[in-house]
Amino acid sequence: MNTRSILLAGALALALACAPAVQQPQPNIDPGRTEAPAVALPADSAPAASVPVAPADAAYAKGWMPLAATGVTDFLALHPEWDGRGVLIGILDSGIDAGVPGLQRTPNGSPKLLDLRDFSHEGAVPLTRVDPAGDSVRIGGVALGGMSRVRTLNAAGPWYGGLLHERPLGEMPAADVNGDGDDADSLAVLVTQASDGWVVLVDSDGDGSLAGERPVRDYLHGRDTFGWAEPGQPSPLTVAVNIAVSGGAPSLELLFDTSGHGTHVAGIAAGNDMYGVGGFDGVAPGAQLLGLKIANNAHGGVTVTGSMLRAMDYAIRFARSRNLPLVLNMSFGVGNEVEGTARMDAIVDSVLGANPDVVIAISAGNDGPGLSTLGFPGSADRALTVGATFPLAFLAGDPEDGRPDPVAYFSSRGGELAKPDIVTPGVAYSTVPRFNTGDERKGGTSM
Repeated sequence: MNTRSILLAGALALALACAPAVQQPQPNIDPGRTEAPAVALPADSAPAASVPVAPADAAYAKGWMPLAATGVTDFLALHPEWDGRGVLIGILDSGIDAGVPGLQRTPNGSPKLLDLRDFSHEGAVPLTRVDPAGDSVRIGGVALGGMSRVRTLNAAGPWYGGLLHERPLGEMPAADVNGDGDDADSLAVLVTQASDGWVVLVDSDGDGSLAGERPVRDYLHGRDTFGWAEPGQPSPLTVAVNIAVSGGAPSLELLFDTSGHGTHVAGIAAGNDMYGVGGFDGVAPGAQLLGLKIANNAHGGVTVTGSMLRAMDYAIRFARSRNLPLVLNMSFGVGNEVEGTARMDAIVDSVLGANPDVVIAISAGNDGPGLSTLGFPGSADRALTVGATFPLAFLAGDPEDGRPDPVAYFSSRGGELAKPDIVTPGVAYSTVPRFNTGDERKGGTSM
């Protein structure tokens, strides 16, 4: 992907994430390596840690999911069943946290998240064979009891173990996977083959034993998730499992969103009754989702061409095998030297040329307001490139006089190319992982 990898400052899709809110709108990093706005709040109302930036019901009442500006509200009033049902949306981003209220079910009760896959390898856990001693096992220096529980699943083995180290996962608090206040832990993972397939067991409550733990299957097969947490506390992250087998031995990827960006974008796209507030929905609450993690959040949200290609290929095959129409959303961008000439643009156009039934929406980038600031692959000819407006609902004191939302100052503009194709609201209150509480409101062309 040229010689440049992708830096996603705040989170992902390479262009993504927002800085804390301040008194005047300030740039934050959003999809595509550039700056996006934080929404203004009086300094004395800045949210405390673990406190939402505003209650979800208040955000709903204020219109902080600004659907009306693009006609969604009027359209659904005329066609209430045309809410995205039967459509699959693939979110190529920093991952999706499956535990956030609003991302579990569609309005008709179908599962919202059909699969979660990690193409970034951030959550890869190297595995080696382990040999228990009685009721105990040692995994990379971590001793665990409760092997009698494991033997009810597989009495004779083999058993495999590995460690997820917190410190390499980036900055706090996201790297504090078990919520104990530091990033110094190495969390043991045991993998074995049960009668119904490969499973993962972890000491989720930190009591030093696997005795009371439940087996977790690959997300595609069981939609299982787990989380590490201090006793009596909720987990800061929801973790999904990807297990592959080669030569009879398993390999393991743990999928989590330590950015919050992908989870936020997923809520805008298809959230349903977010945070338990009835009617607090994203654009297409009836749609189902694929969480396709392409960003290594620990390395600043970087991605590579191979990650994006594998994610697109997986999504296309997944949708085709289930006869579902597919929309791919990619909040990723790198600054162009000359718009439309990047190798990644050609790759996106090639994918869409071979799959004309697929739609790929890509953020324009946040390098505006100058001309010729469009990022690639948003400069791909066949992609639907999306710039941002700044919703008046977030600008305190603006009269509600029916004026259209202005184009956001940070939204990239074309020059060599007549892009972006459309502009839509670029700030919203949406779903985030528990560790990211207080940052429910993010801005950028990702949004």
